[in-house]
Amino acid sequence: MTHEHQAVPSKPPVDDSHVEKYRRRAIAASGIGWGLDGFTWTMYGFALTAAMPVLGMSEGASGWVTAISIVASAAGGVIFGNLADRFGRINMLTVVILGYSIFTALTATSQHTFDFLLWRTLEGLFFGGEWAVGAALVAEYARPEKRGRSLAIVQSCYAIGWAVSTTAYLTLYSIFPPEVAWRYLFLVGIIPALAAFVIRRTTKDATEISGQSKPDEGKSEGKFARLFKADLRARTLSATLLGVGVQGIYYSVFIFLPTYLQEDRGLSIVGTATYTWVAIVGSFIGYVASGFLLDAIGRRPTFLFFFLGSAASVSLFVLTPAAQPELGILIILLLGFFASGQAGGTGAYLAELFPTEVRATGQAISYNFGRGLAAFGPLTVGIAAASIGWGYSIMIIAIAGAILGIIALSLLPETKNSQLVSAID
Repeated sequence: MTHEHQAVPSKPPVDDSHVEKYRRRAIAASGIGWGLDGFTWTMYGFALTAAMPVLGMSEGASGWVTAISIVASAAGGVIFGNLADRFGRINMLTVVILGYSIFTALTATSQHTFDFLLWRTLEGLFFGGEWAVGAALVAEYARPEKRGRSLAIVQSCYAIGWAVSTTAYLTLYSIFPPEVAWRYLFLVGIIPALAAFVIRRTTKDATEISGQSKPDEGKSEGKFARLFKADLRARTLSATLLGVGVQGIYYSVFIFLPTYLQEDRGLSIVGTATYTWVAIVGSFIGYVASGFLLDAIGRRPTFLFFFLGSAASVSLFVLTPAAQPELGILIILLLGFFASGQAGGTGAYLAELFPTEVRATGQAISYNFGRGLAAFGPLTVGIAAASIGWGYSIMIIAIAGAILGIIALSLLPETKNSQLVSAID
């Protein structure tokens, strides 16, 4: 009796045009999400100065509110990163955009410091989830040789969101008195919720397109436990330290920039907006430039370049006499370039450090635990500002962040051209 061997059906080939269509949509969806993230988060810095006297909030209290909201964003990043590994990137991207839009708008209703803290904490919870989910989505679609620039382009959308919030700030503060205008500024934060529905209906996960199983299919092991097993533990901890350095620089510099410009430099609303626009232009250029450098010279050299530049440019800006505004404009352009450029590589680098089944969770933990620990930076800035001023406080934390980031780089491998989801490349 003879037996015929039954052929195992092969996976159908992936249509390149189909993949390219969804690759573009994934980059657009994550870019929109990150840009709207930037829109809702940066308006906080503009609103804070006017909101503090209305709510009876001290400088120290503002530092605590900022720190707690950043810690909440760290928790949110871990929660939604884990959920994205279980239920898909697009599903969770939709949820987080809805969440941070609603709670940004509710911040406008604050009557006391406690209300303000509550809404900022809830907004932070969802805000933190967007980066981990969107970065994993784009990293899995991007071609290995272009992953750095793809993720950097997505992160450059944050500068666009920042530009929109600056425009809203300038417009609303010219129409309404500051003690009321900050409420309207937060209220427009509901607008991004509309984008969530479009993204959900038009975009798919890379694993859906490639036919690859979902990240946790067949995996009984917990995501968090997997990241701290022997083969990934050192990498997870070092990546988290990198997150502390990146977030420590970014948040300490940009959250308090409007307050520093108005209180230490004595600038008007128009003057603050002008300096901010220059920083935004520098930021956009820094994001994009970092992407091309990541793909050209590698991850570690690019991060080192931007860390050193961040420490130097922040120091130059703070130490430049206020009587020389033309020099200050040039230096704040460099500050935006380096302080944003040092964050531009995190999406690509962190994605390449973790395997697919725990990628979003690993990125979320390293980036957002880093963010949670980095919250002590803005907290320290807020507390120290009363004695040494906003400028020196910001400078000290930025330098400390650069040092921590450089230490982390020495412990992490180079990952240029790493393959992630090979079925669609």
